[in-house]
Amino acid sequence: MKKIVLAGGGTAGHVMPNLALIPYLKDCEIHYIGGNGIEKELLKGYDGVVYHEIPCVKYVRGRIIPNLLIPIKLIRSVSRAKKVIKSIEPDVIFCKGGYVCLPVALAKGKATLITHESDLSLGLTNKLIAKKCKYVCTSFDCTAPTLKNRNYTGALIRRELLKGTRNTPYPTLLVMGGSLGSEAINKCVYEALDELTKRYNVIHIVGKGKARDISARGYTRLEFADMPNIYASADLIVSRGGAGSLFEIASLNKKALVIPLPKGVSRGDQVENAAYFESKGVIKVLPEERLSPETLIKELTALESFSPKAFDACGTKKVAALILES
Repeated sequence: MKKIVLAGGGTAGHVMPNLALIPYLKDCEIHYIGGNGIEKELLKGYDGVVYHEIPCVKYVRGRIIPNLLIPIKLIRSVSRAKKVIKSIEPDVIFCKGGYVCLPVALAKGKATLITHESDLSLGLTNKLIAKKCKYVCTSFDCTAPTLKNRNYTGALIRRELLKGTRNTPYPTLLVMGGSLGSEAINKCVYEALDELTKRYNVIHIVGKGKARDISARGYTRLEFADMPNIYASADLIVSRGGAGSLFEIASLNKKALVIPLPKGVSRGDQVENAAYFESKGVIKVLPEERLSPETLIKELTALESFSPKAFDACGTKKVAALILES
């Protein structure tokens, strides 16, 4: 029986793609290496997948002092990952990018390493581990074209997301800012809530620990949610520009207003992702610097008559096939 290690965590964007692969690897022995983050909670519902926790270290953008300790913490993290990998003796290690994957990739031993990049440009971890990989799989067709081991597969999307059931007869607005939430989007929605609830049934996913005690008719607040039925119920979506969310929205052909995380706060990946999808006629984009209750209402009104172009780049089966044949 083939032994597979899946690695990734920190945000749902680095976990959900791994979960999308699990049904296609059912004849394998599956292990998951992650930290003490959202990945640990999400994996509890997957019987037969053995979870291994390692200490992880994250580069904090714009913070010098916390980053000084990264080398020491990384050594500790790699050491723990080596012990875990030695105990498993996996055939293949699949990384989903992000800081959780760096120590796993550095400690890979004899296992075949495959990674996947969700964003249009390679993230820091994937840049560092690319040469160690048999394949660097990409969601976008234009990512890292000069990389010799690049394999354009498409995005990793859970098949159950495409099978949700609509559970409301009312025009519904879904607002989400990623698994960690978006303070800028949340604040704007709270300020515009009276007008929004006049127009829509509002489902607001605020992010873990970011809930406010606000109650209004036609308003549902959630910290985190499984998405199939929520997506199916949504007529309009306001979202950040994480690649996972954008590929899901595109695959479902939903009308979406995307407010990407600005460059400087991030490496600019969400701005790039959103610009790509906007150029394909799939979404509308509202830069965060223009976000206000007035512009949000104006853009949502325009979105109602928008017809997104069909876009399908689901590569879950392709990536699973690469893992199984490696």
